[in-house]
Amino acid sequence: MGRPPPRPAGLLRGPAGFLDALPAWVHVLVVAALPIIELRGAIPLGVHLGMPVLEAAVLAVIGNLAPIPILYFVLLPAVRYFKRTRFFRQVVDRYVARSEREAERIKKYGLWGLAVFVAIPLPGTGAWTGCLVALLLGYSLRRTLFALTLGTAGAGVIVGVLTALATR
Repeated sequence: MGRPPPRPAGLLRGPAGFLDALPAWVHVLVVAALPIIELRGAIPLGVHLGMPVLEAAVLAVIGNLAPIPILYFVLLPAVRYFKRTRFFRQVVDRYVARSEREAERIKKYGLWGLAVFVAIPLPGTGAWTGCLVALLLGYSLRRTLFALTLGTAGAGVIVGVLTALATR
């Protein structure tokens, strides 16, 4: 019997294998823009793909912030829509309830509280949740971008340092 065909190399295999041809920086930007994963997953991914930590961190911060101006205008209408669907209602209700609790805690610290909240590299504390919290607090797009930029840059530094230490 002959040898089995070689498995394709890269991150994604099968029907989505065409993504393997994309450069590492595209993978980092796209993963950083995804909710939940955000730059906390994008920086280690970039380093795993052979990028220097600083380059991966800068690209991840840019990718994480890229969707924020659009999210600012579509997040609340999307939340209202998904709350009306049976399939997503429970998940959206939990997400909004958690964000409302965070908003109450953050409110007394203002923009700096929001920036620190986003900078904490834990699940549910990234730019996407920070954007929802800013909307719940009634912040303008300008104030939201300011706080989220500071927080995302801080998270980038923290995750970058931890990634560098872990890959030594």
